[in-house]
Amino acid sequence: GVYGIVAAIVKIDDLGYWLNEKSSSIAQGIGRFLLAFAPWLMKILSVVGTLAMFLVGGGIIVHGLTPLHHLIESITGDMSGLVASLLSNGANLVLGFIVGSIVLLSVNLIAKLR
Repeated sequence: GVYGIVAAIVKIDDLGYWLNEKSSSIAQGIGRFLLAFAPWLMKILSVVGTLAMFLVGGGIIVHGLTPLHHLIESITGDMSGLVASLLSNGANLVLGFIVGSIVLLSVNLIAKLR
């Protein structure tokens, strides 16, 4: 299912072009809409995907560092479910961004030195 959705997203502009070539004005309108919508969808997905990678990476790091994991749990332990979830996910996101930035800087530095 996921691969099918990804394939549909990747080919949405081809579908728009194909519909735009049809004789029906409704098909052409849908095609023009898809052609205009595709770049916006890709931009949105790139931002959301990047944030998701920071969130997942930060979560992996937090769960791998037991003292940090317990610290976040102790801070969010007395809070309501939504606030605790937002705070712990926020910590994962920030840590993922920090570690990701350090890795990116390191890789760029090594590439320049080579």
